[in-house]
This record gives sequence, C-alpha cells and structure tokens, in this order.
Amino acid sequence: MERSPKVILVTGMQAAGKSTIAPLLAARLGPPAATLDGDVFYVGVVAGAEVMTPEPSAEAVRQLELRYDATALVAQHYADAGFDFVCSDIILGGHVERWFSRLHDITPYLVVLIPSVESIVEREIGRGGNNSYRDWGDSLEDGVRALQAGLEDIPRRGLWLDTTGQTPEQTVETILADLEKARW
Repeated sequence: MERSPKVILVTGMQAAGKSTIAPLLAARLGPPAATLDGDVFYVGVVAGAEVMTPEPSAEAVRQLELRYDATALVAQHYADAGFDFVCSDIILGGHVERWFSRLHDITPYLVVLIPSVESIVEREIGRGGNNSYRDWGDSLEDGVRALQAGLEDIPRRGLWLDTTGQTPEQTVETILADLEKARW
C-alpha cells in the first residue's frame, strides 16, 4: 500500500526559528522530502508590495493570501509526486485551516513554534535589528506580544512547542518524537 505523503506546516512568530527548523526537519523525513519558506513568495512581490500591519490594507491581505495559496500549491505539487513536504511561514488564525483545506491525499501536520518573547527579541536583535515588528508596537517587546496574539486565533490542534533554550536540532528531535501529536 502506498503511503500518504506528510505535509507539515511549521508556523510561529517572526524569529521563532521556522526557516531554520523546516529544512532540518525535511531532511529527516522521506526520502524524498522537500521544504519551502513562504518568504520566497513575500520577497517575490518586487513592485507594489504591501506589508502586513495591525491595520492592513486590502492589498496587503490579498498579497498575504496569494502567498499562502502559493505555498499550499507547491506543497500539494510535491506531495503529488510522493514527497514529504515541510512549509515554514507565519500563518495565523483561520488562515491555517484554509491552508490545510487546499491540500488533499496527504497526511497533514501542524507545528507551532512558540519561544518566549525574550527569546524572539534576542533573535531579532541578533539578525541586525531590522525589527520585523516595528509596526506592531512602541518597542520590540510590545510588537512581539501584539503579533503573538495572532497565535491565539489558530485552532488548538497540532503540536505547540515552547522552543526557548532549545537548539534547532533539539527542536527537530522533539517534533519527530511527538509527530503524531502534530497531526492536523
């Protein structure tokens, strides 16, 4: 009997470790297995890009949903070819359910990375202080907390991990050990 490909969505806040964890996790799946960071589609809009803010424009929301749809299409494409697939992106609230609804004939998994606010702040500063949270609060900490509220809108399914203090390799080991808990 053919196995159903695994499609794992790794989500969480900016600087939570998604884009580091996803390829490490994909490398432990399959073979074959592939990965994609949703930021590929975010930076792909080179003219007229609009960023998400606490009060996003209709165009910003449209571009965000295009990005989510594109990552789901790529995930399905690889799954149709028999690949396990790991997608990393900031997908929050009802968008998570919508993302999974676009997939078929796969085994879906959700992993939500939730390191502490302090850990995210440290990582964000370590990236050079570009401050992805600048539109979300008066301080970096406030911005992280404000955007983190979006995690509360994700259905409480899948595997939710506080990765504070873990190495990427430890996080991958934890995910693999508890993979059944991550089933969507």
